[in-house]
Amino acid sequence: MSAGGQIKSRKNERGAVLLTTLLLMTVMAALAVAIMDDIRFAVKRAAGVQVAEQLDWYLRGAEEFSKNWLQTNGADNQTGLAQIVLARDPIVFPLGEGGEDQDAESGDMYLRISDGRNCFNVNQLANDKTKKITRLQLTKLLAFLKFDTVQAENLAASITDWIDGDVIPEPGGAEDLTYTNKKPPYHAANTLMIDITELRAIEGVTEDIYVRLQPFLCAVNNKKGNKINLNSLHKEQWPLLAILLAREGGEDEEAAMVAQAVIAQRPLGGYESPQAVWAIPVVKALELKGAGQDMAAVETDLVNIEIIVRMDMQTRRQRASFSLSGEAGAALLSRREAY
Repeated sequence: MSAGGQIKSRKNERGAVLLTTLLLMTVMAALAVAIMDDIRFAVKRAAGVQVAEQLDWYLRGAEEFSKNWLQTNGADNQTGLAQIVLARDPIVFPLGEGGEDQDAESGDMYLRISDGRNCFNVNQLANDKTKKITRLQLTKLLAFLKFDTVQAENLAASITDWIDGDVIPEPGGAEDLTYTNKKPPYHAANTLMIDITELRAIEGVTEDIYVRLQPFLCAVNNKKGNKINLNSLHKEQWPLLAILLAREGGEDEEAAMVAQAVIAQRPLGGYESPQAVWAIPVVKALELKGAGQDMAAVETDLVNIEIIVRMDMQTRRQRASFSLSGEAGAALLSRREAY
């Protein structure tokens, strides 16, 4: 081989080595980037799992704190409990290190307390002995919430059909024949509601209607009506009192006005008894003769607490219900994840 050919061959070999080296460096760089991404993702995932577990522990702690607080304050201080419910201000606890370390994990925990009796228990519709009058009360409540007569009657019938044990639809109601024709098909529950969110499965209950109903309806795990706590009713909850004051054949507008007046003129310390409310002149003028008084109270034995924990851009919500009694104090009845 000539000298010129040898020189050209060596140049080609150097070029091939250079290309191979560049290719290897490119592959190694790509692998390094992929490995670093995996490491960053794994670290972030581990941190997220740690925060999620910490949030769970905060929820447990908040639940235990709520129980202890109700044990020492709520059961024996109904006046103070009613004032907290009426204030609506959540109890706020700062979480984490905070202070001068800006990188430290921090967050907040909120406790919102509400009276678990100030709502219409739809499960009382399953009581055959009182179903007729209960359905009339529900229809009346819906009328106070500005549903027209036909819509109120149909909604009350559909809710009744969902809860009662039979498969015969009420006039304007809905049973299996209606629900099995939907896509996907399903059956009416025909038993007590577990949670009021079941309303969304009922015929005629759209999202807008559910939003209007949800603050006034609840699903307590029994067939009894709630005794409305006159001392913790918010002013916009007057329809719950109005259905107790609405006598048969009486004017709904009159009952509505009296219910709002009772809440507006409530003493700071609350009413002493339902009898004291029924003795107020505007209530006496309704000539109720004590009707509805047995479904009113000035204390509560059921408290709902919404727990909200926020940390590291994660939020966890939980609703817990506690029963209250003077002897046993507070006892956890149920808990569920909230959204």
